[in-house]
Amino acid sequence: MGVNIERLGPAAREQVLKELARRERLANAERRRQRAAAEKTPPGGQGSRLEEEYYRTFIWPKELAGQVARVERHRRFELLPPAEYCGLRLPAAHYTPDFVIEYVTGTVEAVEVKSHFTRTAQRDYIYRRRLFIELIARPKGWIFTEFIEGGG
Repeated sequence: MGVNIERLGPAAREQVLKELARRERLANAERRRQRAAAEKTPPGGQGSRLEEEYYRTFIWPKELAGQVARVERHRRFELLPPAEYCGLRLPAAHYTPDFVIEYVTGTVEAVEVKSHFTRTAQRDYIYRRRLFIELIARPKGWIFTEFIEGGG
């Protein structure tokens, strides 16, 4: 449904033209922002700098070689459901590896990428990791890889 602005008075026509120009500038700015963001995004998608480096170095070459059937980022696993005990509400416990890689051979690998600093700062990480390995990875026969940057 278009409006013929030629039928409008001079002041209204000027107002419409200014609004159309403003909208076009906003649309162009948004397109430039999206292009710039897309250029910065590596093939693996969104993640930390360290995750992107790991993806580019270890996963992307395997994908190009046809060894990988699927890569899933930040898949969340429930380790323990929410519960109550003695009047306490116990929240669910979750673990989210950075990558879950399914190879064409049927092998599945869960990968956790961390800096040494982050691993040390997240005190509960080692317990969530252990629960994930014992409750999910080991029973399913999955491989678990932990990549720690900067020592450890």
